[in-house]
Amino acid sequence: MVENIIVGRDKDDIKKYGEKGTAFIGKHIVGKGEDAHLTNPILMDVTRPHVVLVAGKRGSGKSYSAALIAEEILALPENIRQNLAVVFFDTMGIYWSMKNPNERDKDTLLQWGLKPEGMPVKLFVPKGYAQDYEDAGVTFDNTFNLVCSDLSAEEWVLTFGFSFVDEFGSTIERVIKKIKKDKGSSYSIPDIIAYIEADEKAERKVKDSIVNRFSAAEGWGVFGKTGTRVEDIVQPGTVSIIDVSHYMQISEGWSVRPMIIGMLSRKIYHARSMARKAEELEVMTGETRQTMPMVWIISDESHQFLPEEGKTAATEPLLTLVKQGREPGISLLFITQRPDKLNHDALAQSDIVIAHRLTAEADLTALRSIMQTYMLDDIQEYINALPRKKGVAIVLDDNSERIYPIQCRPRKSWHAGGSPIAIKDVGILG
Repeated sequence: MVENIIVGRDKDDIKKYGEKGTAFIGKHIVGKGEDAHLTNPILMDVTRPHVVLVAGKRGSGKSYSAALIAEEILALPENIRQNLAVVFFDTMGIYWSMKNPNERDKDTLLQWGLKPEGMPVKLFVPKGYAQDYEDAGVTFDNTFNLVCSDLSAEEWVLTFGFSFVDEFGSTIERVIKKIKKDKGSSYSIPDIIAYIEADEKAERKVKDSIVNRFSAAEGWGVFGKTGTRVEDIVQPGTVSIIDVSHYMQISEGWSVRPMIIGMLSRKIYHARSMARKAEELEVMTGETRQTMPMVWIISDESHQFLPEEGKTAATEPLLTLVKQGREPGISLLFITQRPDKLNHDALAQSDIVIAHRLTAEADLTALRSIMQTYMLDDIQEYINALPRKKGVAIVLDDNSERIYPIQCRPRKSWHAGGSPIAIKDVGILG
């Protein structure tokens, strides 16, 4: 009988829980090149908090691999699944397709003992752009919006690309401080604009520049008088996809996405911190309490939100989760094609790495820095030895200090992240 390989789980947990609460992510590759063949199934622990890095060049399968982990969490037994929730920040607008079965890979799935299956994911889209999704024929479950009073002055400054040491940043800080004092949490973007206009210290050109940005923010379609509750997004046994891909298309769009990711990550951290206290009280008193489930936060293009150099509106919230997320039970999965551009702390804290094909020396160097203490050969040699197929990778498990070549299993749900082609597959092409 072929023995399963479990990554991300220590010996005590393996002895106590065995394979319960693990995700089937693929099979171990033995041999090189044409002689390579698949052997032991590889399972990944998803019940303890982890920081997982999924890296690879464009088209290597990293987004595909991240989604199959979400599939596996949905496939857990209900008594385990109900204690977990997944929040997937979709920066490219590709994960909505998980609702549909992967019929085009039906034969491959059958070879793996699997079958096409649509996933009961919940798609959240910006409230101001709901009509665009309806026009495109994309079915969504809910809209999301934020309350502008939840943003600090620093978050506004970072969102707009200013600095606290310039006159623009200092003006925003002064205005936000005053409006919070006067109105508390009950104010809108038009109120902020009015306070900017009334500010006597700022020059006219400074006011005009800041007002232009807040006026643009009003058009982002993401702010409302009331905001989406984090409890509506983080639900037991559910994968919630937060589609922020629309903000690639508008002016200053690059700064809106980190603002949304940062604010929601901060709210999740606070909610789970309170839930953790309630869980400890339950253990001590035996009194059952309703709490928020443990959370997996998955972010595509993570180097854009948690960069090695500079800051975004998401940097501090994500770094807090990297450094302190284990105690409240928050796992992070960072997807990136540029691991050398990802914040060093995120790299250093990664206890599981799924590395698809990489060729840039800087990216390979970044991975070497994580687990160089137990690599027998250079990481590039491990990657070069992989078969020339999509979905192959090496898994670096910090817990067991082992490296495994792996063929990731095929997705059960539809993957919308492939490259388009001008030749349309309609029926059988002659």
